[in-house]
Amino acid sequence: MLMKILNKLRNITFWKIDFIKGGHIKKDLKDIKQIFNHSSFSSLKEHQQSILDKLLTAAVSHSAYYSNYKNFKKLSDFPVVNKSIIKNNFNKITFNNEKDDFIPVKTSGSTGSPFKVYHTKRKKRRNTADTLYFAELAGYTLGDKLLYLRLWAAYYKKTKISSWLQNTEQLDVSDLKDNYIKDLIDKLQKDKSAKGWIGYPSGFETICIYLDSINAKPLNCNIKSIIAVAEGLNPKIKSKMQYYFNTATVSRYSNVENGIIAQQMAGDDSFRINWGSYIVEILDLEKDISAKSGEIGRIVITDLYNLATPMIRYDTGDIGAFDYNINTPDEIPKLKSIQGRKMDVLFKTNGDLLNPFTLHAYVYDFPEIKQLQFIQHEEKKYRIKINTSVKFVNETLLIDKFKKDIGDDALIEIIYVNEIPSLKSGKRKISVNLYKK
Repeated sequence: MLMKILNKLRNITFWKIDFIKGGHIKKDLKDIKQIFNHSSFSSLKEHQQSILDKLLTAAVSHSAYYSNYKNFKKLSDFPVVNKSIIKNNFNKITFNNEKDDFIPVKTSGSTGSPFKVYHTKRKKRRNTADTLYFAELAGYTLGDKLLYLRLWAAYYKKTKISSWLQNTEQLDVSDLKDNYIKDLIDKLQKDKSAKGWIGYPSGFETICIYLDSINAKPLNCNIKSIIAVAEGLNPKIKSKMQYYFNTATVSRYSNVENGIIAQQMAGDDSFRINWGSYIVEILDLEKDISAKSGEIGRIVITDLYNLATPMIRYDTGDIGAFDYNINTPDEIPKLKSIQGRKMDVLFKTNGDLLNPFTLHAYVYDFPEIKQLQFIQHEEKKYRIKINTSVKFVNETLLIDKFKKDIGDDALIEIIYVNEIPSLKSGKRKISVNLYKK
């Protein structure tokens, strides 16, 4: 009972502080909800238009990089940019006014390329409202305990006071050994308060592998929501988390430099796009033109609320496809699939794209495999890295399973390793593409 009261007080305190500061987050949250109440894509775009016009006008007025686009008529008149372009032209792209209001936002550089942009306080408040909205959709109530499973580098680590006030428990993926997981599960079952859980899918996978190994049954941990972030969510991990913790598990698509771009709904594998704060385009894999309806392409976004380092037609480096209903052409599009970084997407032997999560799912058919990574070296040459603590006797069967998805003419080599290392961010790549088609 005391915990419920404390959680309620945290909720009330948050909104009282926001009220004292002008109620901006509450206003943004209301606006986001209104946007998602639109029944048609055309009316939604009308709602967005004034905000988009404000962004583009500000860009050509306050950014040296965009000053040559003053005669723009539409968004597509602006060029597509990426991390490299922004890094090389950072001072020209960043607005030349009100820098006292700018807040630096840095990525971890897990792919070997650290990245920095500026946000304004206004953008930061919008991100907070986005977070509240999508957390609520997943079943989380502001004030409840939030378990956060990630790599807690010093840059991100919260103080004890901050963690208590926000009711956040920091769980580090680097600690996920069997004894730690056992103690964590025991603690979660003893704590009867309502909880939300957000974290890396690779961390959730490690927990599920442990629970499988002890033949665990569904657990009573009072977890109301589970959100997977930073990595793609394998359908089998999703299913197992739902089984063990008795709540819907959804995948969130976001990045540090922007915020929440899309999120799955409970019972739906497609992603609800955050049209409240972004415009999303799917462009051809090679050209800066729209991909054909429903086809996989590059995910390119325009951040409607970044008036510091404008992210206009920003190529995220990820690929995906819109979920269109041909019978209702004015339906608000969702993302049908997000297949991760373009550089990590694999090719079948016939040249077709292959979602790496299809292959990674096979790890669950072989419980002796602790970790697996699939690497494409050449057009038809692949390598499977396997970490196992026992002798693996099913090489032929595993290769046959892979060949069914990538092609019978695939040349596959298996090598054994003691560990598949994580990236600096704590994430672990399930696929690596060294072949440039």
